Amino acid sequence: MPLQIRPTVGRSLFLLWGSHLLLDFFTGIWPIYKTIAAIDIAKAGLIAGLSGFFGEILQIFFGYFSDRGFRKKVIILGLLLASCVLWITFTDSILISFFILLLLMLGSGSYHPAAVGFAGLLSEKKGRNILLFASGGAFGLAISQLAFTKAMEYCGGQALIFLIPVALAILLISFYPMQEQKDNQRLSFKEFLQPLLRSKRALLLLYATQVFNFTLMTAFMFLLPDLLRAKECHTWLCMGGGHLCFVLGAAIVLVPAGYLCDRYGHKPVLLVAIFATLLLLYAFLIQTEHALEKTALFLTCVGGFMGTINPVIVSWGNKLVPESPSTVSALLMGCAWCLANLGSTWAGLLAKSVSVDPFATTLAVLALLLLLGFFLILFIPQGKTVRETTL
Repeated sequence: MPLQIRPTVGRSLFLLWGSHLLLDFFTGIWPIYKTIAAIDIAKAGLIAGLSGFFGEILQIFFGYFSDRGFRKKVIILGLLLASCVLWITFTDSILISFFILLLLMLGSGSYHPAAVGFAGLLSEKKGRNILLFASGGAFGLAISQLAFTKAMEYCGGQALIFLIPVALAILLISFYPMQEQKDNQRLSFKEFLQPLLRSKRALLLLYATQVFNFTLMTAFMFLLPDLLRAKECHTWLCMGGGHLCFVLGAAIVLVPAGYLCDRYGHKPVLLVAIFATLLLLYAFLIQTEHALEKTALFLTCVGGFMGTINPVIVSWGNKLVPESPSTVSALLMGCAWCLANLGSTWAGLLAKSVSVDPFATTLAVLALLLLLGFFLILFIPQGKTVRETTL
């Protein structure tokens, strides 16, 4: 008799949290590696943007097949493809690096809609479950650059040791029962779009805001090592510590944000997160003091609010279209991220063309996109909260 694990909400969330940590760990490697390897910033941004575009655009299809009974297979495929980025240290070719990053982004594109959809199906408290799941990815992304640089230091310039936890995660997922929806009907484009069309206005505004936010977030993480070097910050911050603080802030804020979404609604939480992000980001960019503690605190606060926007939007979309969680998650993640990953490309090109304080100036310009997103959210109806439905 094959090994079976009795599924519970707690065990499911723990498994999703851990696998998401691994997946997003891999997505954080390229920004620091391009700095270590002294790759031209315009070329590095171009291949990051193009690989992200072509990889993440397929999320909508992976999400559809996840909702039709292939969730576990898609999650495992995502982990396998994403782990290919560990081979980046064995090549100096820009073309091969692009191919490796494309595999990474295909892994991200397959894993995220399947896993988010599973998290949303676990209970009625979608905000709590999805943002708790997102916190795992935030922790993985936070430690990625420091762990990767240390692995390169102690393992002869490579980091294949991280394949071990990937193998363990895939083994656990293989034996873990997941809720699947078996459907033998032919693929219908009309059926594919039907659930989304019922909330098309709200989803369109959420989609645009997601593109704006993730464009800024992608550009910020891509330029952060170079920005901190230009500000002559502490070496620990430049070599991954700044990235750790930025993403760790999101990991800390995500769980309480999920509870606030379920209690008060997604709209007020999202508006507060966007406003605080803009305020703190511009304050960070114009600061002239670069003490280690102050800079670390600034990055943690900026990351806490900016990193919360993405999963709150996804959680809101799941609430609007509860019958197709992976499909709507794919729309608000992959279909948005494919465009937003070009943020690295725009950031690299803008930074290379600006002569005065190029990294801070580039981020200040791109932050105007998020300001537009703030006004778009104002036009979305609030909807009922869990608190209101229980009164």
